[in-house]
Amino acid sequence: MTINKFDFGDSFAGLLIDGVEETPYVGATLRLTDTGVEIEVPYLSGYAAAQFAHVDEWFRQRTPPTNMLLRTREGAATLFGCRWRGHSSAAGSRIGSGRIAPDETLLHDREESLSEPLTVKSCRSRADGLNHWTRLTAVESDAHRDDERRTNVLEVTVKSPEPIEWQQGEATMRIQTSWRFEAKQDGYERIHELHDNVLLESEWVDPREFFHHLAEHRKVMHLLVFLFGTALSFREHQVRDETIASRTMDGTLIEHPFVELISARTIRERGQPTPAKEKLGRPLLVLQEVGAEGLTSWAEMYGEWERFILPAVAVIGRRNRFIEDVVMSTSMALEAAGQLIGERPGEEATYGRARPSMATYVFRCLDYLDIGWDDYIHSQVGLARAISNNYKRVKHADNGAFPDHVETALIGEVNELVVRLLAASLTGAADELLQRYRSGSELWQLQQLFEANEVRIDDDAGTWVSTVQADAQDLTD
Repeated sequence: MTINKFDFGDSFAGLLIDGVEETPYVGATLRLTDTGVEIEVPYLSGYAAAQFAHVDEWFRQRTPPTNMLLRTREGAATLFGCRWRGHSSAAGSRIGSGRIAPDETLLHDREESLSEPLTVKSCRSRADGLNHWTRLTAVESDAHRDDERRTNVLEVTVKSPEPIEWQQGEATMRIQTSWRFEAKQDGYERIHELHDNVLLESEWVDPREFFHHLAEHRKVMHLLVFLFGTALSFREHQVRDETIASRTMDGTLIEHPFVELISARTIRERGQPTPAKEKLGRPLLVLQEVGAEGLTSWAEMYGEWERFILPAVAVIGRRNRFIEDVVMSTSMALEAAGQLIGERPGEEATYGRARPSMATYVFRCLDYLDIGWDDYIHSQVGLARAISNNYKRVKHADNGAFPDHVETALIGEVNELVVRLLAASLTGAADELLQRYRSGSELWQLQQLFEANEVRIDDDAGTWVSTVQADAQDLTD
C-alpha cells in the first residue's frame, strides 16, 4: 500500500519499525518540510521504560538505524540513509523527542530486508522545461461545429506517442509522455481533469542506487538549462523495481508500479517557484532538432567537458545571482573550453609573454563559434581581451577596484550567450543555430544592451569607450 500524496506541510502518524527482531515498534510522525522529509519520535528514557531503550540509544549516540519502515493508515514509507537531526532528551517522566532525516524516502514498502540499500532498475523524473522543450503531448482534440459555428462535439484522443530513446553509458534513457485522468464532482459542479506531462526516464539492466539515476537525469537537465538560459528544477521522482510490488489481499501480484521517491538531494528544488512561461518560450534548440543522436553526443561529451559544463550551468541555473558571479563562473567555463578546443588561427595576438593566456582561451571559444558581432565589438581579439581583463579585475584584489558595473554586466551577458552556444554545439545539432548567430540575425537583444548603455569595445586591446563621446569627437574632427 502506497501513500498517494505527500506534499509540503503534510504529516502522517504511524508505527516506526527498525527491522531488528523483537524490538518494539514506536509511534512516530512523518513530515515533509522545505528542507526534506523528517520523522519525529517521542520517547521516554530507557531507564524509565524498557520499551524505549533502543530509541533512547538512537538519540543519545546520534546513530539511528540506517534504514527504517513507517506504517501509517494511508500507506507505508520506507526510509533509507537515516541520519540524526536533533533531539531533546527524555529525563525522568519528561518525554523526549528526537528527529531523524532520511536521504531517500520511498512511499511504499519493499519485499526485501530493511538492511539492504535501496536499488532500483528504473527511475523517472518530472522537471521544469520538459513539456516546453520536447513539444510532446499525449492529447489530440478535434472540435466539431454546427451551422452557426458553435462547438457541439469535442473529440479527445489520449495516446502516448513512441518515446525518444538513447544510451547514456550503461543506462537506457527515454523521454516520454504520461497522462492521467481524474473525474471530480461535488454538490454543485462536475470536473474532468486530464493531466498530460513529459517524463525523463532511466533504466539499467541491474538495479542501481537512486544517486546513479539522478546523475544521468542531471546531465539532460544541464543541457536544458543551457538551452533555456534559466533555472530549472526537479519536481518529482518515481522509481520501479521487482522488489516493489502491488499485491491483492491473498498475495497475488498485480504489478510492479512506479512509486514516488523523495530525495534529500532534490527536495529543495521542489519548493522553488516554477519558471515563467516567458522564460521557456525560446530555447536555443528543441528536442526535434537535437534528436536521440544529439542527446547521445551530449552524454558522450559530458565527462570530457565537465570542467566547462559545471561552472557555467551552476550560475545560469541560479536564481538571484550577482553579475560578478556570472562573469567569474562563465569565464572559468570559457577557460576550460578553450583548452579543450585547442589552437586556433590568429590566437598569437592574445598571447602574453609568447604563451597562451586567459584571453587566448576565450579567443579560441569566440573563434570557434565565429559570432558576427556588429560595430559595438571591434574584433574577436578585442572581445577576448575585454573578457579576460574584466575577469581578472573581478577575481584578483591586487588588480585594484572592481571594474565598472556596466562593463561587468555586459561581459556577463556576452559570456552567458557564448557558453550557451558552446553547450548547444556539443549536441552536434547546432549548425543552423550557429549560422543565425554568425550572420548576426539573433544578436539584436545584445546589441540593444550595448546601445542602451552607450558603450562599445573599441580596439584589439579590449578598450571600452563611450559611444556618446566617440560620436562627439567624430563630429569635432
